[in-house]
Amino acid sequence: MLWCFPAVTGFLLAVTFPKADQGFLAWIAFVPLIAFVYKSRSPARAFWGGFIAGAVQLFFLQIWIPSVLAQYGNLSGVLAWLAYGLMLILLSLFPAAACFAAKVLIRRGGDFCLISFPFIWIAMEYAQDFFPFGGYPWLLAGYSQSKYLRLIQIADLVGVFGVSFLILFFNVALFWIGIYRKRGWASAWPLISAAVLIALSLLYGTISFSRWDSIQPNFRAAMLQGNISFNDPEGAMIEKIKSGYAQMADSLKFPNPDLLVIPESPSPVSFEYDSVYRQSFERLASGFSMGLVFNNIREEQAEGNARYFNSAYFLGRDGSLEDVYDKMHLVPFGEYIPMKTIFSFSRIISKDVSAFSPGSNYRIVKVGDHPANAVICFEIIFPDLVRRFVKKGSQLILNLTNDGWYGDSSAPFQHLSIARWRAIENRRYLLRAANSGISAIIEPTGRIQTSTGILMQAVCEGRFAFVSQQTFYTRYGNVFVFLCVIIAFGFFIFNGFRRVV
Repeated sequence: MLWCFPAVTGFLLAVTFPKADQGFLAWIAFVPLIAFVYKSRSPARAFWGGFIAGAVQLFFLQIWIPSVLAQYGNLSGVLAWLAYGLMLILLSLFPAAACFAAKVLIRRGGDFCLISFPFIWIAMEYAQDFFPFGGYPWLLAGYSQSKYLRLIQIADLVGVFGVSFLILFFNVALFWIGIYRKRGWASAWPLISAAVLIALSLLYGTISFSRWDSIQPNFRAAMLQGNISFNDPEGAMIEKIKSGYAQMADSLKFPNPDLLVIPESPSPVSFEYDSVYRQSFERLASGFSMGLVFNNIREEQAEGNARYFNSAYFLGRDGSLEDVYDKMHLVPFGEYIPMKTIFSFSRIISKDVSAFSPGSNYRIVKVGDHPANAVICFEIIFPDLVRRFVKKGSQLILNLTNDGWYGDSSAPFQHLSIARWRAIENRRYLLRAANSGISAIIEPTGRIQTSTGILMQAVCEGRFAFVSQQTFYTRYGNVFVFLCVIIAFGFFIFNGFRRVV
């Protein structure tokens, strides 16, 4: 019966994310897992409890991955599910490791070491920024609270990890009061501490919301959601790209928006080599005072070898090319093959794996007279990557993405939910142009000013501003995470030393 507890945690965590979006359940979701770790006879059993919780959550929330691999990666159904299984195993190791470490401490140092669990969990969440294959921090606990804007304003101090910590600490406090309910204040102090932290977060959120919500957005933007599909015939794709966007621009509600943004999308034509395509976009850019930002594949010749980049192009109001940003964080097995000596078989299995090269520059580009930056597709899920652009001076974040891969699943909603945090952490307007939706204008408070639906051709129009102030998180990054790591190590050092003595 006890083995059901981790599965309950995994299921509850799954329904805290979009589309179910029942974020309030996160505040009790970890209690069954904590109970399992506490009652487990060994760290090994605790490890498997954490693994089960992670696997159940990931299974329900990422169930769209096999169909993506089969449809766009040219994998058979069996291979797609095997690849998905490998991903579940790798990502479930993080909660498993957290539970293992917590149990080791509890056995060495007693019940008080339950308090180490939130610190260890945050360290494991942060590790997902880097592993596997460059990182996949998609399902961090804090993201479950995306719609509770007053609470999550603390992200400009502690990032999404700070909200994850609040959730974990509150769950530990609930379990603590259950096992020590007859000991008066001994059982109440963790819950009181958690309540104080949450109250302070809400107070800070109310003050911050008033401050950042007072910014007047003086500029107008339009994002053209073309809904171009890989399944479209090549001729239809070319027609949509060369003339379809111009036709959509003619239908804008605003007579003269300042900035036009076109998302990442399938493109069989090259801006560099197709003169008709290039001239059509140059003409399109000339209708906007701050020009046009769009996505295309860039080719670079070096010593007789061609290198390809997934890039964001910035055209000025006169149609001239102002600058190009090359995507730095590529999608493993989609845009490149990681660890080629080990995974070279993936090229044989799927001919559709692209061989892109990563960019190497956090490029800041002038949009009008203001510094801005672009991030492409799932780069938006990496807090530190986006933060570095803003720290270099960017006053506006542009996110060009193609979520058409995911179809009518929860993934586009989850992707948008994550993007909101980058706006709050750095207090920037975020213009999100998505080929198949959801396109949106996100304000510095994380509020969605306007948005579109999915799997449709649409135009997203709204207002934005350039913001120059830098937050604590922008300037100093994940200081809170490093503090959690230090405290977690402190638990191990203290309890290891005490056991020796």
